[in-house]
Amino acid sequence: MFHSAPPVHPVTEVQRKLCGAADEQLAQVVALVDAMPVRGAADALIAPLRARLAAIEPLRPLSITRLLFRPLDPVIVTGPRWRPGIPAVPRTALSIIGHAVIGQLGTVATSLQASIAGRDGKEHALANQVGASLWPTGAKAVARLPIPAGWGAETGLPESCYPEIRANIAAVLHQAAPLSRWARDGGGSDPAPAVNDILQATQAAHPAGFGIVLAILLADSTAAAPALQAALAMPTVPVDPAVIQTLDRAQHVLATVFSFSGLAAASFQAAHVAALLDAVEAPGTRPGLRAHAQRVREQANGACQSRLFQALDQDFLPKLAATGAELDDAAVAGLENDARGLRRLAMAGRRFGAAATYDKLLGRTAAGACASTGSTLTRMERLRLAELLIGTEAALRLPLA
Repeated sequence: MFHSAPPVHPVTEVQRKLCGAADEQLAQVVALVDAMPVRGAADALIAPLRARLAAIEPLRPLSITRLLFRPLDPVIVTGPRWRPGIPAVPRTALSIIGHAVIGQLGTVATSLQASIAGRDGKEHALANQVGASLWPTGAKAVARLPIPAGWGAETGLPESCYPEIRANIAAVLHQAAPLSRWARDGGGSDPAPAVNDILQATQAAHPAGFGIVLAILLADSTAAAPALQAALAMPTVPVDPAVIQTLDRAQHVLATVFSFSGLAAASFQAAHVAALLDAVEAPGTRPGLRAHAQRVREQANGACQSRLFQALDQDFLPKLAATGAELDDAAVAGLENDARGLRRLAMAGRRFGAAATYDKLLGRTAAGACASTGSTLTRMERLRLAELLIGTEAALRLPLA
């Protein structure tokens, strides 16, 4: 039986402050956590921020253990959010399994670690190149790995959970190379064959891990629709758990970090949620799943509108209304960047419904920019802000003060 994820846990005050921190400040905190030999509570502290971290991609050292589990990123959850039966892996299990696997790989791991020493996780080509050697070997090692000593004390999970977690990790690592090629190439003009190959291979070699591989594909905005269609066409495979878990993960992001995310990160998150919902609401999906997706769509629409109002009321509009404010080139560039972010978020929000609401909100903001006389913005600078918000033709129709 499938058990959905537990309710969202409240974000602590420290986490709220981190959520509101600038990208550069957040990157510094993450670097400190990465440098800790035992991360423990510090790792839990940044857990609600991982969706934002995926969008801003701060510099992080590329270690052999991080590379081993890199393909699992979309399906890693905190320990309290993991339950048996969900297509996900608890983060608390990664360290102990990773150390055991690296120990088994011996000189192979040592050689691969040397090839990435001092390199950064943003070096995707290098990560995929080294990973292509690491992941197949790691999959075999995980599949035969006995339960590590100290499992319960380190993970907080009973030993009975280990076989399921091991099977899920092995299934993902077995398909990690084609998954990474997919992430790099996007499947070309017709992604369906590549996605179908991944799912068929998983079902043949690791049927117990089919759901978690499907969940990884569903988390990719370009793979979601073809992956779900391919899975629905396969008999007797577990589709619902992966869909429900991915929808629950989207709800978790919307309910926790979305309102604290920068505009770029919020737009990134919203676009991914929209792609997922479009895929789940397509014909052929079970009515119960479509109803679940519709509830998430309503939540996402409300979250996008709230985030837009927040950005306007707390940042963009006060800058425009500041009487006599001297705005240098950097300040003007910042306003233009904010305008781009507002439009990107609105465009993502339109996919959830109520498109007219987003258009009206941007239109009013653009009109206000053109009419603003409080700051030292020139007429052309104000017109440029309007253009970034609503497009060239619409902006040229607005009266300039």
